Amino acid sequence: MKIQRMFTRALVMTLMGVFLVGGSSLAADTKTYKWQPSSWLPSGISWDTIQYMSDYVKRMSAGRIDMKPSAPGAIVPVAEQLDAVRMGVMQATFIWPGYFPGELPVAFSHGDSFAAPKTIAEMRYLYEQYEDGRIMKILREEYAKHGVYLVGNVYWTLDNLMISKKPIRGVQDIKGLKFRSSELIALQLASLGAGTIWTPATEIYSMLSSGGVDAITFSHAADDVAMGFHEVTKYWVKSPTAVGPAADAFIVNLKTWNSLPDDLKAILEAACELGSARNKFEAELKIAEAWKVAEEKGIEVIEWSEEDSRILAGTARDVVPKNYFDDEAFKEIFAITEKWATEKGYWEKK
Repeated sequence: MKIQRMFTRALVMTLMGVFLVGGSSLAADTKTYKWQPSSWLPSGISWDTIQYMSDYVKRMSAGRIDMKPSAPGAIVPVAEQLDAVRMGVMQATFIWPGYFPGELPVAFSHGDSFAAPKTIAEMRYLYEQYEDGRIMKILREEYAKHGVYLVGNVYWTLDNLMISKKPIRGVQDIKGLKFRSSELIALQLASLGAGTIWTPATEIYSMLSSGGVDAITFSHAADDVAMGFHEVTKYWVKSPTAVGPAADAFIVNLKTWNSLPDDLKAILEAACELGSARNKFEAELKIAEAWKVAEEKGIEVIEWSEEDSRILAGTARDVVPKNYFDDEAFKEIFAITEKWATEKGYWEKK
């Protein structure tokens, strides 16, 4: 009887242990995270994709991650989003890296990779597969130093256009114009004689309508139409595009990321892949439709000569500010990109 009582007691204690462990695991697994990620764009394909990704994450996580996108600037100004995620004011967001090179030197190249890749597939390969995905590893290491985790790139068709109130029919027409532009393309335009300033995307329409700038470089035709820029410009340069593909960074507070169970991490990583695919498919359709709308609204579509296109492209490699090369991570990314672009024949071998 004594042995039986001992066995019964052991069995009860074992079952209680299983229940407690199971209960603890269940509690951890059912913890919910409520995030309000934002972006730098208030409308268009990329913004719609953030909505799509948020819905996917909520469904796949059974509501454990509830992502409800917030309008750019609603929580913090766009230019402060990196710090906001680091401090936990926002737990996650989608940033255009070009806003933050002053804080994070590698961000200067992150969004467009020195304008070298011609397609999303090329850009993804350069970042995630070339040289064993070394660029992506460097980027994650550098973002982590700022208290955020780079979940992944959300690639999209930038097809960055020059659109203006005055005709820009070639390189010679750039000199003297005042552009709203950013990062690399701003430096390219400045090297060709333009004046450049930067403003958030939400202020571009008023800058154009008030005469604050003559021209802008901004996204593709579908986003430009969605934001109403055809109402305050007259001339759109269809070819060349300043940049082909681009990447937004999906970042999460580093402590929050480290606290997530592996299945939720996998869902967030998969969302980046799905978001990139959606961006590509939607862009193919909507960009073609947008060009038709632009022309119907009286926009004059301009295509440059091959020579002028070559001159513009040739400035990208040479205008990178020298101070960025003081940063070892940036210097390594540039060297990898240079090797790849030279192998592809996009940059001349030096």
